[in-house]
Amino acid sequence: MDSSQPITNTALSPASILKFVVPAVLSLLLFLFPFSIGGNNTILVAVVAQFLRDQLDPILPIAILLICLSSAALALYCSWRHIHSGLLAELFRVSWPWLLLRILGAIITILVFFEAGSEIVWGANTGQTMVGQLVPTVMTLFLGVIFLLPLMTEYGIMEFAGVLLSGFFRFLFRLPGRGAIDAMASWLGAAPLGALVTTQQYERGHYNRREALSIISSFSLASVAFCLLIASILEITHIFVQFYGSVAIVSILLAIIVCRLPPLSKIPDTYEKEAESSELVPAGESVWKWALQSAVHKAAAAEPLPEQIRRSGIKLLDLWFGLIPTVIAIGTVALIIAEYTPVFSWISYPFRLYLNLLAVPEAAAAAPSMVVGFADMILPAVLGAGIESELTRFIIAGISVTQVIYMSEIGTLILRSKIQTTIWQLAGIFLVRTVIAIPLFVALGHLFLS
Repeated sequence: MDSSQPITNTALSPASILKFVVPAVLSLLLFLFPFSIGGNNTILVAVVAQFLRDQLDPILPIAILLICLSSAALALYCSWRHIHSGLLAELFRVSWPWLLLRILGAIITILVFFEAGSEIVWGANTGQTMVGQLVPTVMTLFLGVIFLLPLMTEYGIMEFAGVLLSGFFRFLFRLPGRGAIDAMASWLGAAPLGALVTTQQYERGHYNRREALSIISSFSLASVAFCLLIASILEITHIFVQFYGSVAIVSILLAIIVCRLPPLSKIPDTYEKEAESSELVPAGESVWKWALQSAVHKAAAAEPLPEQIRRSGIKLLDLWFGLIPTVIAIGTVALIIAEYTPVFSWISYPFRLYLNLLAVPEAAAAAPSMVVGFADMILPAVLGAGIESELTRFIIAGISVTQVIYMSEIGTLILRSKIQTTIWQLAGIFLVRTVIAIPLFVALGHLFLS
């Protein structure tokens, strides 16, 4: 069916409805429906990603090294030869700042792989954390989901949910209803998964810049499994239900509030391209019928499977060659600053005063944990593990999960996407979320731990 055909003219035949329903059910089972596997609640794509991680683990170090070296070398070649078109340019033609980050990422990977040079770079808490722990997880996650993602984005479930939830999401969060799918993908799967869905939807015109950045910064939350890891590090697993309930409450409140404040409220409502469909229900139409009509129309216009596989393959290569070296570069530098310099202690001094004002125990020890999450999500828990006050550890755990913007992964993914933003805007969003979240977690901590 021609994608330019009006939605109202899309026939709701059994065959056309099945073309929407079957992929929709499969995507729900793969991406959004939690299963209890091995005693843990997880989703099937996470199981697929973990299986790939286990199977590929012996070759991942050399694969990451080759990817980073190839990324830097081919990016230099494209710049030197002035290649501006074709697949090579699409993957490796980058601006000078990103070229330098690819080169730095390749250098760091070499040092980590051979454990050469200063241990400050390749040590367990810096380079090894990025190259040996974070990147393999992200790499296999993208491999596991990228070819399955069209089931969620190409066959109408985003349109169906978007129409049904549009009024609710726009009233509460100033966002399209389809953002609910991105949120669930993050909460039940992994933060990069939700961010990946959002960037793809932005590139296809379904979100404007403000909406895309709002969704990623509000809903790209850590999965339940990662929240459990944070709780374990900070020794609050005995109150995990209260902790995770608090995370859900604060995340919803932050999504309602932060989108109405700068810098998010000042982001222009500009689109990458014009979308083919709208979530607005025409006058006289039933919401449920229009949701089904929109979904069936989208499914009917889906690209042939070979083209979807080709596009997904190119996207995977772009993520591997573009994201991996830059994540290694930015993440390692951030971890070095956090581990070996007093920069975060200096920056956190206002938070020390803020925590003292809120009568948070051990405020001086907790303050650096409020800002170090901008480098990596797990660092606040690592820094706060030695704090005696359970209330303070509860607050740190909640803050680390709800800050969302961390440069070792989500921040770099946003900067590399077509959503035009700056590191200063991301830092502003991070600070606004943190300042608002602290008193909320203080109040909830007193409520649940009293």
